[in-house]
Amino acid sequence: MERNYDEVIAEMLIELYELQEQSRKFNRRLDLTITRMVKAENRLEAQEKRMEAHDTRMQVFDRKLDQSIKDQKEFSIAQSQINKYFLDIIKKNGDKQG
Repeated sequence: MERNYDEVIAEMLIELYELQEQSRKFNRRLDLTITRMVKAENRLEAQEKRMEAHDTRMQVFDRKLDQSIKDQKEFSIAQSQINKYFLDIIKKNGDKQG
């Protein structure tokens, strides 16, 4: 069985060329995938920064709300004591007149 080495070499070169083309296509797809991943990562980082700013604002709001509630409770207690004081005076004056 005699082999024509020129044909074998030609077939091998064709296969090698096809493999190189497949490799190039794969590399292009890989590059596109990497580019997309980098863009997605950048968007995610930007979103995280926005969320951190939002969290900071929420923490400030929570502190202000807590302080407001505390102030309102103190005012309510003081108002209640003042009302009790005046009610006691009114009772005493009512008892004196009756």
